[in-house]
Amino acid sequence: MEQTTTPNKMNTMVIDDGSKTYTIENKQGKSLAEFCFRPADTNIISRYKEVSKFFQNFVITEEDPDIQKYEKQVIEQMNYLVNADAGNAFFGIMGPFSPMPDGTLFYETCLDAVCNVINQELDVRLEKMQKRTGKYTKKYYKPKRRKKSYHGR
Repeated sequence: MEQTTTPNKMNTMVIDDGSKTYTIENKQGKSLAEFCFRPADTNIISRYKEVSKFFQNFVITEEDPDIQKYEKQVIEQMNYLVNADAGNAFFGIMGPFSPMPDGTLFYETCLDAVCNVINQELDVRLEKMQKRTGKYTKKYYKPKRRKKSYHGR
């Protein structure tokens, strides 16, 4: 009789890290790409501040016309922001410096989309967290007493 061994699952830990997969679609509803990240990761706030600072100081100079170098920097910043491979997902669709109909650049549109997802997801999760903690802390709050009105008596 031959014995088969199964991999030992004793050393495996499975957690819900809050990851979500997002599909990037165009306005016509066509799926263009997808990527996975953790939108409610509180570390995203500090990364967002760093990325914002980077783009505030971001300048393409005439002395260094290597546009691919600048595109690579934008992709790296997007990846850093979401701590995932989102830059290639977004910028595999079109180049980061492609002009959009409203005059912005494509990377700005992508950053706005990611920030909207982060804000929405954080709001939903914070509300759930407040409801959950409110259930346990409600008994410690005393209702405010209303003052009696004597209407001049």
